[in-house]
Amino acid sequence: MTVPMEVRTSRPRRTSAFRFLLPLACMLVCGSLLAVAPPPDKRLSPARIAEAEAYSRSAGGSTLIVMQAGAVLHESGGTALAEPIWTMSIAKSLTAMAIFAARADGLLTLDEPASKTLGEWKKDGRKAVTIRQLLNHTSGLADGYNAIYARGVKDKARLALGLRLVDTPGARFDYGPGNYEVLGEILRRKLAPGGRTPLGYLRAKVLTPLGITPADWRKDGSGNPFQSAGAKLTPRDLAKIGEFVRTRGRAWIVPVIPQSAFDGAFTGSSANSMYGLGFWLNANARETGASPLSIEGTLGQERSPAAWRRSCISPVAPPDLVAMVGSGGIRVYVVPSRKLVIVRTGQGGSFSDATFLGRLFR
Repeated sequence: MTVPMEVRTSRPRRTSAFRFLLPLACMLVCGSLLAVAPPPDKRLSPARIAEAEAYSRSAGGSTLIVMQAGAVLHESGGTALAEPIWTMSIAKSLTAMAIFAARADGLLTLDEPASKTLGEWKKDGRKAVTIRQLLNHTSGLADGYNAIYARGVKDKARLALGLRLVDTPGARFDYGPGNYEVLGEILRRKLAPGGRTPLGYLRAKVLTPLGITPADWRKDGSGNPFQSAGAKLTPRDLAKIGEFVRTRGRAWIVPVIPQSAFDGAFTGSSANSMYGLGFWLNANARETGASPLSIEGTLGQERSPAAWRRSCISPVAPPDLVAMVGSGGIRVYVVPSRKLVIVRTGQGGSFSDATFLGRLFR
């Protein structure tokens, strides 16, 4: 018997609607589960937030955002919350996340030698430098700060690839732009066969899923974006990135990159237990005798592994706190155990991480 056309076409329509509505319902349910408020003893009180904001403003702060379990507890700064600012070394954390995505996509491993991609490094001591060591600033390369950030630089990748080895790879922490500009060149060469670029890849894997469009990005004279410092983002953009880190690769409730891509990101090195793979760590906060240090104040200083082990960002903040740090007091703090993301921006002043976090967590 011939089945009437309207009967044959009605079933697929119902099935199509069902297939659309079921995932949507699951997303809504899962979203409500992910946004469950923390227990009372884990919540930040309005009084403590007010104290932290007052200190931040006294130290040149312009905006403050506090989120817990995905909900905004506090925003201050008025129109500045939506105004793009140069976020300085926050770009290092973004570049690290592009590397994590590349690992998840099978483009690289963290412990492969950089010389696997950079053939020009195979004939000298740099052949032993790994991608992990570039991420945690223990490559042994000269930091390259003056050369790479000199006014009018035409090709920052060429300068970074020419940096000499001044320490045994893995032995010493030396923060600077060179490591991350080398990472950018590794990404460029890995992505080139597919017609992709490092910034385009970062947009596709992190920024666009979060609804972020950078207002600008610092570039060298050849138009190549800096990987070590240079993204112009709003404070609210930074909060979205903080949530992405807190949830290990989710945009709202949707997995963007596998959570496993972040494995090792928040583990320090033997040379510096306070720095992971693009993130500053408060891991030593509960160690006996650990004292707070000024992150920006230590850059460029010689510190032994033992000295780093005796230091922390804040002795009263949770030890799982990690920070994305931009010079001038730009901060994105993430505390997974408390489901917290805290964004602080400002200009100048004498901002202290320990004092600010002490107001929040004392």
